[in-house]
Amino acid sequence: MKKRFFPLFGVLCLLSAPLSWALPHAEATPDIPALEKSAADGDAQAKYLLGKAYFRSQGVPKDIRKSLKLLEESAALGNAEAMDGLGYLYLLGEGVPKDEAKAVEWFRKSAEKESRKGQLHLGLMLRQGKTIPLSNEDSLLWIHKAADGGLEEAQAVLGRLYFLGDSLQGQDVKKAIPYLQSAAESGDAICENMLGVAYRDASGVEENDSLAEEWFRKAARQNNVKAQSNLAQILGVESPDAPKRQEALMWLIVSSEQGEITAKKTFGEIEHTLPSTLLASAKKEANRYLLRERMTSGATAKKPQAAETENH
Repeated sequence: MKKRFFPLFGVLCLLSAPLSWALPHAEATPDIPALEKSAADGDAQAKYLLGKAYFRSQGVPKDIRKSLKLLEESAALGNAEAMDGLGYLYLLGEGVPKDEAKAVEWFRKSAEKESRKGQLHLGLMLRQGKTIPLSNEDSLLWIHKAADGGLEEAQAVLGRLYFLGDSLQGQDVKKAIPYLQSAAESGDAICENMLGVAYRDASGVEENDSLAEEWFRKAARQNNVKAQSNLAQILGVESPDAPKRQEALMWLIVSSEQGEITAKKTFGEIEHTLPSTLLASAKKEANRYLLRERMTSGATAKKPQAAETENH
């Protein structure tokens, strides 16, 4: 395996993103009157969806107490998604005292009823909890159940986990590759970048710079700053091919402007050596890209993905 110093991404964000039950995803606003009627008639799924709506403030004002009550009622009727939601509330301490053990209890109930999200969340808690006993074996068992059941988030977690390793699990890049591939093909930018690293460094796969470039580019276009820096490096900021060099420099500037540490260092070292026309043109393209990002994400630029400082 070749060893090069290029940015990858840190372990810190490996497990946090999938614990996102309470985040307002791009979902249509639910039909609140219909849900209220069905919930009043004792429909467990309606109670769950209405409880989630009150937590996320989707079609109704945010009301944690109502959300908690509806989720408890739904869980009592056997709804696995509501059990998962209750686990999340105990994990956050929203409407209830913060209690990791209680969170695990609800995640386990959800997982045992074959909720893929519950299985993933239980698996994550068993390897990142702060006040509960951790277990690599049990954690992997539940995350694998979720991944093998088709949950894309779980596949992405396994890919990242095996590729990087953590405090409970050593690196196993050969195991990582199929999960990274699956998650990357589903559009996970972090896994796209990792797959690019694998092909670039012959890590678990045969070296293939063309495929590395392809995956870096996919992730870079999703504003993954590590991939942008990696793409700049593989295109070549000193390439004799003028268009390729300009594109490389453009991605380097984009990544640097968004705080990626290796890109900032590299750009700072070479900026004064660049022809003025090349630098001006690359900066212009970089500014266009960053402006598009701001326009598509609101008044401020989209938070770049994978801004950790760990390198590989």
